[in-house]
Amino acid sequence: MKIWKKINKGLLLTIIVLIVLIIYLKGVEKQREADKTAIKTSCEEYINLIDNLMVLPEDMQNLSEENEQKIQDNINNELKKVMIENEDAIELQSQYVLEIVKQSNDNKIITNCKKNIDKISKYEFDGDQVVVKFSSNLETSYKHVNTETNEEEEKQNIQSTSGDEITLQKVDGKWKIVYSYLDYYQNSSDLYLY
Repeated sequence: MKIWKKINKGLLLTIIVLIVLIIYLKGVEKQREADKTAIKTSCEEYINLIDNLMVLPEDMQNLSEENEQKIQDNINNELKKVMIENEDAIELQSQYVLEIVKQSNDNKIITNCKKNIDKISKYEFDGDQVVVKFSSNLETSYKHVNTETNEEEEKQNIQSTSGDEITLQKVDGKWKIVYSYLDYYQNSSDLYLY
């Protein structure tokens, strides 16, 4: 009993709280490390989806109002599969994707588009959300009509990009897209996907 009276109870309580806090933080860090593989996979699936949306079906390569609406509907449907359930976020992202598709297919027809994550520079966790910052390689093939010869030519563009980022949120154990900022640079004009 005399020992208990001599021990500084505040110091003992502080030490216990610190030990519990350290154990908790180690557990959170372990969970985040385990989540990084799933996060990267979700990012790659999303980028693959955008790559596929960049290549228009042959019957929609003429960007008429009717085709534009069909493309918009297709983009909306595809984004709903990978994004959080927020109509405003989906609509905003859909509008940006449509603009990128329209700009990318202006005066040319994208025949192949492939963006690969080169290096993830940072994972910024904030609760159940994470911002993934990375650099990537973008390879596009496209057809266009040469104005001098009036012949159709197939060209390819390969480049490295940096500053790409995707924000994800964990929903029911699965990482879903909230927002993205992807650099789709093509043929002397900067095209960004927000």
